[in-house]
Amino acid sequence: MTKIAVTGAAGTIGKPLCTELARDHDVVRIDLHDADVIADIRELEPHVRAFAGCETVVHLAGIPSVTSSWDEVHGIDIGGTYVAFEAARRTGVKRVIFASSNHAVGQYEVDAGAALYEPAYGLVVGVGAPYRPDSLYGVWKAYGEALGRYYSDAFGLQVTCTRIGSITAADRPDDPSVADSSGWLDLTVEQKFKRYAATWMSQRDYARLVRAIMAHDVPFAIVYGVGDNATRFWDLEPGRALFGFWPLDGVRERG
Repeated sequence: MTKIAVTGAAGTIGKPLCTELARDHDVVRIDLHDADVIADIRELEPHVRAFAGCETVVHLAGIPSVTSSWDEVHGIDIGGTYVAFEAARRTGVKRVIFASSNHAVGQYEVDAGAALYEPAYGLVVGVGAPYRPDSLYGVWKAYGEALGRYYSDAFGLQVTCTRIGSITAADRPDDPSVADSSGWLDLTVEQKFKRYAATWMSQRDYARLVRAIMAHDVPFAIVYGVGDNATRFWDLEPGRALFGFWPLDGVRERG
């Protein structure tokens, strides 16, 4: 049983992830509420203490909003990501799994428009595609990936950045709440559901991805966190090649 710290543990992704990992790991849940350790991600010393003895840190904390202001992105998201990596370095953590996002390359989706969600559109965005953030939120995620590369190269920290698609609290891509999602895009309600059919990932598959990463010693990697969806437009192959991971769940048909 290894020790794992999870920042943002009370969030939509963190809560089910912690529950799953706690079946066979010692999980330290860190958040502003409903956690083992109550700490602000901008504060270094509490995280140094919380990470002590941990093999892996899963960094989920931040403001998950494409419309975040610069003050929010700069202070909480960018500053907090530095804290996570630096606290991991200081405590000898073996690896950090950084919850990145599709928004680090989101402008490809913006440019393609709703046609991207139709079968056989033809665009597949790989992990080596140039960064094209669609928002300040996306800029944060691109920064986090670059910071992770630095901590890997300079300090030997194993870092994997998971570019997450759409993980929902209801854990289903056809939940009614999808109608109110994707506000940064000019989409009809029908198109929003088509988008989720392409970008959705189940909670259990994200936990499986985290487990797969922990089972392999890879110095640095970027992989997509998206289901085996018929209309997905992000490349899953790096996850399979590096970690032996392929999603169990996905939207194969729309109807």
